[in-house]
Amino acid sequence: MQVYSAVPISGKVFVGKVRIHRQRQYPPFPKSVDKSQAESELLKLKQAIRQLETDIKVFLHDPEVSQLDKDILSTHLMIVTDIEITQIMETAIAQDLLSAPQTVQTSFDKIIRNFEQMDNSYFAQRADDYKDVAHRLMRLVLGDKEQSGMQYRPDEVVFVREITPSLVSILSRAGVKAYCTEHGSHTSHSSILSRAIGFTALVAKESVIAHINDGETAILDAINSRIVINPDTDEQHKYEDILRNLEEKEVLLQKELAKHSITQNGISISVKANIEYPGELTNVLNNRCDGIGLFRTEFIYLNRNSLPDEEEQTKVYSDLLSKMEDKPVTIRTFDLGGDKLAYLQQYSREENPYLGCRGIRFSLEQNSLFRTQVRAVLRASVHGNALLMFPMIISSEDFLAAKNIVLDCMAELDKESIPYNKNLPIGAMIETPSAALCAEQLAMFCDFFSLGTNDLVQYTLAVDRNNDKVAPYYVQYHPAVLQLVKQTITAAEKAGIPVSICGEMASDLMFVPLLAGLGIRDLSINPAKAAEVKAVIRNCDADLFDLVRDFDFKANISSVEHFLKNTLKPYYTIQS
Repeated sequence: MQVYSAVPISGKVFVGKVRIHRQRQYPPFPKSVDKSQAESELLKLKQAIRQLETDIKVFLHDPEVSQLDKDILSTHLMIVTDIEITQIMETAIAQDLLSAPQTVQTSFDKIIRNFEQMDNSYFAQRADDYKDVAHRLMRLVLGDKEQSGMQYRPDEVVFVREITPSLVSILSRAGVKAYCTEHGSHTSHSSILSRAIGFTALVAKESVIAHINDGETAILDAINSRIVINPDTDEQHKYEDILRNLEEKEVLLQKELAKHSITQNGISISVKANIEYPGELTNVLNNRCDGIGLFRTEFIYLNRNSLPDEEEQTKVYSDLLSKMEDKPVTIRTFDLGGDKLAYLQQYSREENPYLGCRGIRFSLEQNSLFRTQVRAVLRASVHGNALLMFPMIISSEDFLAAKNIVLDCMAELDKESIPYNKNLPIGAMIETPSAALCAEQLAMFCDFFSLGTNDLVQYTLAVDRNNDKVAPYYVQYHPAVLQLVKQTITAAEKAGIPVSICGEMASDLMFVPLLAGLGIRDLSINPAKAAEVKAVIRNCDADLFDLVRDFDFKANISSVEHFLKNTLKPYYTIQS
């Protein structure tokens, strides 16, 4: 029996037979060509680009393809049709006399390296999309057909060194339900797509493929973050019991989805969803979420040839709001720095983007870009229940600066006789210690707060949450963090404004009773966790609120940990 540690991406537990995905090697090809061959190589490249563009468009118009799949394929189409990339490749053939396949490989390798070296993991993972496009383009210029998913079976666990969005789609169409990769991230397009489809997926922390063979038994355990190969008898029996309990619990949880999330002492807590793409809306509706507590808008700006205009953005927001009907949708303005848009506009590289010109700082600096987005949200607001939220707020001054731009945009729309919701709620992300400490003053100007605990923990503890070397220091229940959360809630209650929580903490069942006891009445989570979170909420009672109220949150880390993992455990333990 072999056991490996892993990082869970999605799903729970799956047992199946090992199937190693072996990337077919490209057939040999010349790196350079004679001048007389350059024209034919250029034609080969153009034909490959046109063919890939056509192939993607066929999928985009296929009614059987999910909306999330289409969102990601649209990103790939932007890459394929990127004029700058095409010009770089054409120049490489015409002037440097590189062969068509060598041109594709060299050009995309450089782009991929640039993405992988970015400080922000969110953008580093965008390299996956370029790898996907590069691979498909290489196959076409070499005249090699793409692999079919028909070789896979639903009872197999696919092991792959690095997975791409298109491979996720291939596996899904083949009926595969689980895979393990040796390289990946929770924020990649592949991972987002995997969660939407419902895969059990993990990223191994060490090499696994080199030590396993096709046909061996594999257990992917996303609950306990482990991979088991060729389990012994005791391990097999253990997982038989786990799978049986999971099936029983799933039946129970499906019943929970239909119920309101109300504690045993009558306190209602809404359960909303965090989404990154409109295509995730199906998951939101299927899991009966009470709304969208965080709609990240960054995807609109990425991997494209030009900045999105007002009409395009208005359509995206309007479609989402219409489909959500009267349920609230909180739209967060662009939350990344200008270095990530450097390919579209001149912007100097920053030494530390995490502490640099990002979020609302960047929006205030790039007034035109910000106004375009604000006008689009305002115009879309008549199609549903929209809320607007600013990220990276540190004081009432920058919040008011942003709000004044919203008011200016409202005045413009009035002059143009364009309708919008004149009472659009405008709120702030509380994700910096300064915002939490100034929460009482901020609450005087905000219509609502949303606690972004991922960054709040990172900035409070001075710990990069994407750095494995300091991972043990990233303690979400650190007393300092909880005191800032508590202070924010108190300020919101005093001002009579709602406060939600949209960080990973809200999706972690262990924290749900604690957050409820602290006064949170609005959770925004991974929609796949809705049934479990609702079940935990319904398990909370008056005794819980007494326990949390009486606990000393200025205690040391060990005391808080004991309180969470022992005292509150009965509340987040879902019985089957």
